[in-house]
Amino acid sequence: MPKTKKQIIKRLQPLDIQILKHLYDYRALSTEQISKFHDMTMPYTYRKLNILRNTGYIKSEPIRGYIKSQSRQGNYHRISEAGIACLRKQGYPVERRADDLRVRRFHLPFVLSTNNILVKLEQAGWTVQDSRNVKRQYNLNRSSNVQGIITSPAGPAFTIYTFMHSTSAKNLAKIIREMDQHQSDVTTKTGERYFDAYAFFARGQESYDQVVNRLLDSRAIRECESLKVFPQTFGIQYLLTFRASETALQKESEHQFKNDLSFMSDHTNSEGRHHPEGLNQIVQYQGDEMYFINLLDTDVVKIKHILQYRKDRYERDGRKVLVLTHPGLRPKHEELLQHVHHVEFLDVSTDFMNQALLTKTNEMEAHK
Repeated sequence: MPKTKKQIIKRLQPLDIQILKHLYDYRALSTEQISKFHDMTMPYTYRKLNILRNTGYIKSEPIRGYIKSQSRQGNYHRISEAGIACLRKQGYPVERRADDLRVRRFHLPFVLSTNNILVKLEQAGWTVQDSRNVKRQYNLNRSSNVQGIITSPAGPAFTIYTFMHSTSAKNLAKIIREMDQHQSDVTTKTGERYFDAYAFFARGQESYDQVVNRLLDSRAIRECESLKVFPQTFGIQYLLTFRASETALQKESEHQFKNDLSFMSDHTNSEGRHHPEGLNQIVQYQGDEMYFINLLDTDVVKIKHILQYRKDRYERDGRKVLVLTHPGLRPKHEELLQHVHHVEFLDVSTDFMNQALLTKTNEMEAHK
């Protein structure tokens, strides 16, 4: 029987260019990621990738080490030199060769995991920079574990690190040293930090616990404005919903707990004293005045502020700390704050983010 002729691209479609652009920008994407990011069914994705591969525009290789519980994890895809030439012909600015974009096997799980974050946030209006651009812009060592910078449409920007299902003490120590170097005369020439807000994304409970515990014992907790630690899927949903805006989070909290919770604008004690460091937001909760801390982002700097609000200061001040948490995060938060007895926990519902998105959608419809 004659061999079936391989199908190739005869006329480029906009979707072909979009996929090639994504692969150039993000270096490596799984079949599932390409399917989701371009809103294609899996059968159509397989067909489209097969045609791009037959034409010589992409290369595909098996994934290893990304999903801990699976031996076969599908393929990932990267752009070829012919694909880059195609983009150049279409007027897309390309500077790198295909070999420059190749991802080492050991590093591949981190790239795929980070791309899961970057692409989703970029599609939602965030500005993202991948690790190569960040290292070049800030003159960081090529071996640095920094995975990129994400900037919210609401303003806040975060340097990001990603962690797989478990991480070694050696790797965590290396990252802490990197963060220390982000405040050095060699790096900044002025001694000031390039980066003072970080977001850490962990795949799995073990990794999440390891990162939180290590950061609490680091010098960075005293020097940075924010050190957020997220279980990866939860963190993406949180950032997509609230865009790292405490104001948006507080507004939704007040909406969902409207019979019990209200935020107050007072920022000084009646005696004129300043509030304890980091405890600036006062709420009325079930009739009592309390300091409010949102820990849905497990920001260890906020945890430090709660730990510093000691019993003697609480007895003089009289306000407990109301900690906003989630059923999946609460055990860790309780463990970290177990010695602080003037804390109350307020659990959001498991569909808190979905409810927030519904509220936002209803508000948009009402303004049409």
